[in-house]
Amino acid sequence: MRQPNNEIKHYVEQKNYPYKELLENFTEAIYVISLQGKFIDYNRGFTSLVGPGEKYLNTDFLNIVHPDDIELAKSGFVETLDGKVLKEERLRIFAYDGQVKTIITSKVPLLGKEGELVGILGIAKDITVEVGLQSQIQQQYNRFRSLDKNSSSVNCILSETGEVMYQSPSVEKVLGYKPDEIRRPFISFVHPEDEDMVRARFAYLLAHPTEPQTLDVRLLHKDGNWRIIHVLSNNLMEDPDIQGIVINYHDVTEMRQAQQKIRYMAYHDHLTGLPNRRLFEERVQEELMSAKLESRKLAVILLDIDRFKFINDTLGHAIGDKVLKELAQMLGALVSETDVVARMAGDEFLILIPALTSTDYVETLAKAILKRLEAPIIVDHYELFVTGSIGITIYPESGEDLSHLIKNADLAMYAAKKSKLNSYKLFSPAMERASFKHFELQNDLRKAIHSDEFELYYQPKVRSHTRQIVGAEALIRWNHPTRGIVSPGEFIPLAEESGLIVPLGEWVLENVCKQIRKWEAKGYPAIVVSLNFSALQMLQKGLVDTVEAILDEHNVAGESIEIEITESLILNDDSDLLKKLEQLRELGIRIAIDDFGTGYSSLSYLTKYKFNTIKLDRSFIHDIHTSPDNQAIIKFIIQLSNQLKMKVVAEGVELEEQLAHLVEMNCDEIQGFLFSKPLPVGQFERLL
Repeated sequence: MRQPNNEIKHYVEQKNYPYKELLENFTEAIYVISLQGKFIDYNRGFTSLVGPGEKYLNTDFLNIVHPDDIELAKSGFVETLDGKVLKEERLRIFAYDGQVKTIITSKVPLLGKEGELVGILGIAKDITVEVGLQSQIQQQYNRFRSLDKNSSSVNCILSETGEVMYQSPSVEKVLGYKPDEIRRPFISFVHPEDEDMVRARFAYLLAHPTEPQTLDVRLLHKDGNWRIIHVLSNNLMEDPDIQGIVINYHDVTEMRQAQQKIRYMAYHDHLTGLPNRRLFEERVQEELMSAKLESRKLAVILLDIDRFKFINDTLGHAIGDKVLKELAQMLGALVSETDVVARMAGDEFLILIPALTSTDYVETLAKAILKRLEAPIIVDHYELFVTGSIGITIYPESGEDLSHLIKNADLAMYAAKKSKLNSYKLFSPAMERASFKHFELQNDLRKAIHSDEFELYYQPKVRSHTRQIVGAEALIRWNHPTRGIVSPGEFIPLAEESGLIVPLGEWVLENVCKQIRKWEAKGYPAIVVSLNFSALQMLQKGLVDTVEAILDEHNVAGESIEIEITESLILNDDSDLLKKLEQLRELGIRIAIDDFGTGYSSLSYLTKYKFNTIKLDRSFIHDIHTSPDNQAIIKFIIQLSNQLKMKVVAEGVELEEQLAHLVEMNCDEIQGFLFSKPLPVGQFERLL
């Protein structure tokens, strides 16, 4: 620094340097620095900038300069001392409260009367706010540029002719191109199959500027692959800052592929790959609309594989699944390209024939399917023979909407199944009437339980040698209010199908117990009453507890009851069934196997289940007096039963000749029209 100058000291002390009063009232900060670099004077603008005036007098001006700007301040000071006018030097300084402020300062040499340098005159302007705003703007701009570069979306501006005027840097991330590599027309990146659609949408956007366009389009990636791009476009031709078509797009390839996969899974059968019922029904709805407009026909075929459950139960579901796959391929090979094959559920398949010219085609197809099913299906070295039942409906004769077409195809399929295996049926209105009757009867059956419309008949069982009544079988009858007596063969299958057999069975047991108590009160001789239990009854949870509760409620000994189960029920060799039979036997209840000889059970079941009674099926008794073979079989069964201490009851005895053979073979009891048909309670009591 130079030595102090006496003249500037005089100026300062006398406050008489040029324009002193004018400078004092300036809003900008005006200050004077001595040749030694100390503040020797400043105006009110300076104190407004940095703080109270007295604090800075005779202090080094570098004390308020930010450390990072000190070298710059020194350099400016030296240059000014050398006579140079310093314009708009930008510095950061500390105010009295420690706040950092940014200033722009200009410095000029201060000369004495003789023209000698006496100090430096400086003018400073506070630009802290402007710098802050500029910093925010720059930060926002940098953020925008970073987003524009690293975004997964691309912003693009096209001219009216489709030329790319701007492409955000993120295009490199999305499509692999640098922005300057994508200046050619946008349409040149579009997949050839999508070009017409894109041109049409672009033209529409130009003609309707207020209607944004959204679409998926395939664009060419730099690596040569086609990517699925979701595009949103807006017409901003009238915007003076844009003057173009603004397009925002991003890659949705993986998302669309995932959506397609999910849709495929939702609309296709996972096992066979065929369309599922949902997709099939949507296709039928579409074709129905077209058929109505074009006055044409269509057909729906429902194929059900007969006894498919047997394959699953005997060979396992893995084999069953392979059979279904083979069937799916077989159906696909038999239908035309326009037909649709779907898997409805389980072992049922649906076929849509959308353009039916005549019923001959659909019947020919049905016959071809059934013919193909006559050949064996080879799966894992198994040679399997399956048959099918086919129901056919035709629009508009068999129904005019989806629900009726499928429902009526189902009715036709069941009609085919009832007629014979491996057959087909065209729907007819008679099937619907029969189905409605079936439905109506099932509804009436539900009401009948609560309306006390049932009655028990009793068919006596007599000792074969003495013809003395020793028991009876309770048989349910339905007195329908309008139809009269309904055959058990008609309503028992309905009860089993609907699950009503369970409450119906409880009703039978309860009323049998009531009747036994009445007979005891009237002094009739004690007899054992047998009643049939269906498979559904035997499988119900809490069966034994229910039976025990009914016996206790009516104070009836278990020894008065015999439960008959069919031979087919024990084929599954169910340990739970064996346990239930043992628990029922512990209550004193007798167990009988009904219709013995009609099934395929092993004789070992006779010892395993420890039956009390074997009932010979009427098919053996029918020709016992004329068939030596049946005589031999029955004689063997009776002898075996005697050895196992089981009672034998012969059903369906109608002739004295039949009875004579049974007596000779030592059969214990008989039941049949020879002695009595099933009777109402009053008539049965007269026999007793």
